[in-house]
Amino acid sequence: MSEAEWRGRTSEESIRYSENSDRRYKEKKYAFQVGLKDLDFVIDEDKIKALGKALPFQTISQAEEALCSKCIIPRLFIEEDETMHQVLVFDHRPIGYNGFKNCVTHSLALTNQGLFEVGRYSALSLSPQSRNWMWFLHRRWATPVEVAQIQESYKWSHHELLEHTYQSLAGLNY
Repeated sequence: MSEAEWRGRTSEESIRYSENSDRRYKEKKYAFQVGLKDLDFVIDEDKIKALGKALPFQTISQAEEALCSKCIIPRLFIEEDETMHQVLVFDHRPIGYNGFKNCVTHSLALTNQGLFEVGRYSALSLSPQSRNWMWFLHRRWATPVEVAQIQESYKWSHHELLEHTYQSLAGLNY
């Protein structure tokens, strides 16, 4: 058979090709922003009351204030394709802003899927017309394997890894 001729794949080759395609997709999936369709939070109602707020929050700025005060802490991210991220540590501190008048805040999250820069912003929903608090994965800084290697090399906890990453990205000396 010449190189220009086509030949069929065996079922084993098809399975390997499919598995490799799936692996390549998962590896490259976070090369671009990935939207989150849902989030779940741990809610500390006593802290919310101490702030003089109540659920449900009436504005996104109240939700941001609750996030920064650790009244609400993300514990689950769900992507549009149903991929779930168990949030191990979330650091609300901004590592960057972008968009018109810095309308998008970027923070760090360590999940079971890796170390991510996570963005959030206020978006307008047209039906019904209201403001929504939209979140997305901006980029993955490290895969789960890389996270484990870093933690093993430096003997860092999840919190220490996030702190060192924050310091590095924010340009702070420690």
